[in-house]
Amino acid sequence: MGADVLGDKPGHGRRRRIVLLAVIGLAVLAAAGGLLVSTTIKSPAQQAAETQAPGLTRLTAPVQDTVIRNTVQADGLITKPPQISSLSSGGGGGGAGNAQQVVTKIFHPPGSFVAPGNVIIEVAGRPFIVLQGTVPAYRDMAPGESGSDIAQLQAGLAALGFFTGGDASGVYGPGTSAAVAAFYQSLGYSAPPAPAGRKGHRGVEFPLSEIMFVPRFPAQVVKLGGGVGSIVNGSLVTLSLGSPSVKGQLNPAFGALVHPGMRVTIGTQGSPATAHGTIASVSTKAQTAKSISGGLYYPVHIRLRHPLPPSMGPGQDVILSIQAAQSSGPMLAVPEAALFGGQDGRDYVSKVTGPDTAARVPVIVVTEGDGLVGIRPVPAAALKPGDQVVTGENYLTSPLGRTGRKAKLVPVGGSGSVQLPGPG
Repeated sequence: MGADVLGDKPGHGRRRRIVLLAVIGLAVLAAAGGLLVSTTIKSPAQQAAETQAPGLTRLTAPVQDTVIRNTVQADGLITKPPQISSLSSGGGGGGAGNAQQVVTKIFHPPGSFVAPGNVIIEVAGRPFIVLQGTVPAYRDMAPGESGSDIAQLQAGLAALGFFTGGDASGVYGPGTSAAVAAFYQSLGYSAPPAPAGRKGHRGVEFPLSEIMFVPRFPAQVVKLGGGVGSIVNGSLVTLSLGSPSVKGQLNPAFGALVHPGMRVTIGTQGSPATAHGTIASVSTKAQTAKSISGGLYYPVHIRLRHPLPPSMGPGQDVILSIQAAQSSGPMLAVPEAALFGGQDGRDYVSKVTGPDTAARVPVIVVTEGDGLVGIRPVPAAALKPGDQVVTGENYLTSPLGRTGRKAKLVPVGGSGSVQLPGPG
């Protein structure tokens, strides 16, 4: 009874609170919906402005003062240099004929380069030496012998500073014997004595088992007859004469552009490594044998400026970029896209003269290469390095009213100037 006097019943208060919360919730939802509608609904004018394609801007490029070059691409192949092997297994000189042919030391392992007078390997304590010469070593060279191999030995010793005195060229006399002894001593070995019964005076010899004549250097060690401690198996030393070379295959269509002496950049697909050389020779007789592209080609020989990088090995295809032609000196040049033809049959460029104007300048094309055109303007003072010329389609974005209206450059009268067309 007290609850009826002091106020409503407890159930009535809860209902009023529920109703109040529902009203507040509806108000919040209405406000959010209004905000969403206001941000998503746009006027037709606004939608058109936001979806309109941007106007094309004017594309320009500077006039350059440069040398015009033309690069010709050709296929190439890295070829193996010729190889030679020793005729003997080495070792056994100096009275050690009964010694086992065991490798006792390696001075130049495979992959290293050797020079005349180097000891490559040691067998049974004896050296194996390379000297310059085109005649292969085929016998023990000893006092009293004569021949072209002896003359070759004498020349090789003299090139290293060991002279043969009064001995005639090709005759193994006392002077040659003394030079051989001094040479061996400089290497830290004793020269083998000549066997008893040899004709001529007593002295020292250069045994076949310890020498290899090499036609040219640098020479690279390709293979040895065994490792230290192993018995020699097969040829003691195999050498590669020089570094790998590059042979090119030029498309006959470019034969008239490529000449000896032109620079070449050598590259491979998927690798940043490059090498450089020059054209040594170009054959004008087309071939098809072993064609990389499958068609006719002119053989091209490349003279390398430096050895090829390790990533370029024998048997690998390469790409040759030949600087085939160039202007005699710097000249005015513009991109190919800046050049256009007039109705009078002449060539022109559009020189930018202001924000909305350009002047049509007649030019004479002198040469072209690698995307540039060497030109001579008429008159000569009409263009200078740094001037901007229009490229591409020669379109401008109109500044009038900032409407984005596109207007193409059109000639005005015969003055050679161009301007934007009117609003109509």
